[in-house]
Amino acid sequence: MHDGFVRVAAVDELREDGGIQRTVDDREVGLFKFGGEVCAIDGICPHVGGPLGEGFVDGGTVSCPLHGWPFDLRTGQCTTNPRAKVDCFETKVEAGEVFVRLPQ
Repeated sequence: MHDGFVRVAAVDELREDGGIQRTVDDREVGLFKFGGEVCAIDGICPHVGGPLGEGFVDGGTVSCPLHGWPFDLRTGQCTTNPRAKVDCFETKVEAGEVFVRLPQ
């Protein structure tokens, strides 16, 4: 798309209690639905590289499936380590499709 958004999934693929992992332009992205909103964060945990899109979701956070580091789905901030954070990406939903815009 010319506005920088890339289609990454159908909204029906997302559920409130889990995420999915997608590769967008050679970057791993974790996609989640939380409170009716679609959130996209960097899909790689900064601790040891676990796939955050395959993590455990609870109360607006996703915990890395490897060692449990929890990240806020809306801010990307690790809730137990103030020095750890992952990038968040802009999303939009159109006609049942999820689009993400990565930084240039």
